[in-house]
Amino acid sequence: MTVAQAIQDGFRKALTFSGRSRRPEYWLFFAFVFGGAGVLGALELAIGGTTGGVLLRAFQIIVFLPFLAVGWRRLQDTGRPGWFLLVPAAIVVASTFVSGSVFQQMISLVLSPFGLAVRGGPGGLVGVMSLVQVLAGLVIVFWMSRPSQRGPNAYGPEPRVH
Repeated sequence: MTVAQAIQDGFRKALTFSGRSRRPEYWLFFAFVFGGAGVLGALELAIGGTTGGVLLRAFQIIVFLPFLAVGWRRLQDTGRPGWFLLVPAAIVVASTFVSGSVFQQMISLVLSPFGLAVRGGPGGLVGVMSLVQVLAGLVIVFWMSRPSQRGPNAYGPEPRVH
């Protein structure tokens, strides 16, 4: 599979969460997404002195569903449910709520009797959630790098055979 084929397949199957995707399909699309974001971020930095502008945000919106779908299918190819891919994202959302002002105050009141801080050094709740997020991300990367499950599994036939 070439990079062009992986990109075409990624967009063609953008709404397909069933089935399986082999390692090359995932990792080549991954390289396209992160390489494209890097190039656009550098371009915006060179032009306007800032990153995260309109070009980068538009690109991220355009590739979000295709990237999620190919990752979902890749996990299924290893025999794991695709929704495991959402665990790191759920941790990011939870961290955002925890570090927000209203939620921070409410959670601080609940956690302070137990000696836990919401903010602060690595021992604070946000620090712990950040560590959990990194660990969950590493587990996902490890799973994505695993070989395909041989033969048919609960998610469909083996892609290289079919």
